[in-house]
Amino acid sequence: MNESDSAGARPASGEDRLGTAERVGVPLEGGVSDAFVRERASATPNKAAFTATRPAPRDPFPDDRSRAVRAAPLDVPLRALQHWFAAAIMHPEGVAGGIEQTAAHGASAITLGDVERVLLPSSRLPGIERLAIYGDAYRARLVECLADDYPALQYALGDDAFEALCLRYIARHPSESPNLNAFGRHMAAFCRDEECFPSRFEGELAALEWAMVEVLHAPSAQKLDLATLATVPGDRWARARFSASETVRVMEFSHPVNAFFQAFRTDQTPSVPALAWSATAVFRDGATIWRMDLSRAMHALLMSLFGGTPLGPALESLARAEQLTDEEGAQVMVWFRDWVRHGFFAQIETE
Repeated sequence: MNESDSAGARPASGEDRLGTAERVGVPLEGGVSDAFVRERASATPNKAAFTATRPAPRDPFPDDRSRAVRAAPLDVPLRALQHWFAAAIMHPEGVAGGIEQTAAHGASAITLGDVERVLLPSSRLPGIERLAIYGDAYRARLVECLADDYPALQYALGDDAFEALCLRYIARHPSESPNLNAFGRHMAAFCRDEECFPSRFEGELAALEWAMVEVLHAPSAQKLDLATLATVPGDRWARARFSASETVRVMEFSHPVNAFFQAFRTDQTPSVPALAWSATAVFRDGATIWRMDLSRAMHALLMSLFGGTPLGPALESLARAEQLTDEEGAQVMVWFRDWVRHGFFAQIETE
C-alpha cells in the first residue's frame, strides 16, 4: 500500500486500527482491482448481437437405429432460437424456469418437453443439462464481477454467504447490458433491504466500495487548481462558492467503514466493527483512487459547499452548531489547499 502525506496532516501509521481519528485528512491509496481499467464484457446480449446465420449442427447419432428413436427436430427460426436460448440461460431460477416462463408468456413455442428436439443430447448429458451448463456459467460470471466490485464485502460475509447474496441480487437485478461495469450499482441498497443482516454495516461497506467503482469510471472532469485559488481576493472568500468534481464522493457512515476496508486491504483480517460515526471522501486524482477520512467538521463543510452554500455562511453555520473547534478553524485553509490539490472542486465562483 502506498500512502500520500497531505499538507497539514501526518501520514497514516503502519499499523492501522479500526478507528479514524489518526487518519483524518490523510489520503489512502487504492481500493479497486485492475479489472476496472477495462470494459468488462457480459454474456448478456443486446439486440444487435443476434446474427443471421449459423453452422449446421453435427449429428451425434450417425447410425440409423439411434436416429430412428430420436424425436424430429423443431424448425425454429434463428432469431427466435437465439432469444429462447438467452432467456433460458439468463433466468434467475435456472434454465427450466426460463423455458417455462417464455412458453407461458407466449414468447416461445419451445417447451421443456421440446428441449431435446432443439438441443441435441451428448453421449453423456441430455439437452436440458447441456443447456444448464451455460446457465450456470452465466451466473458464475456475474458473481465473479460482483466479487471484483465488492472484495471487502465478500471477505466480511465469507465466500458462501457472499455467493448466496449475489445469486439473490442477480434474481432481483438481472443484467441488462453487455457491459458489466454498472451491474453492481444496486448492491448497497440491496444489502440495506436484506433482512438477514443485523446491522447497516454491510450496506455501508457496499456503498464505499461502489463509490470507488463510480469514481474510477467517472469521466475526466474540470479541476480547480491552486493557482486559481491564489488569485481570489481576501474580501471575496466569504461569498465564494465551490462546485463539486465528478470524480469525488463524500459519504457518511454509522460504522468505521473505511477503517475496516483499510484493515482488509492491508491483510489485517478485521472483524465487523461496532457502531461509530465516520465519514469518508472517495476521489480520483490522476489515474489513482484515494480514500480520505473526514472529521465531523470537514464532512459538514464539504457537504454544505457541495450543496451550493457560500464559504462564509457555511463556516458560520458550523460555528453556530459548535461543530468547528478553534483548532479546526485555524486549519480550514489547509483543508481547502488539500481538497483543491486532490481535485475535489471543479471551479470556484466569487461573484
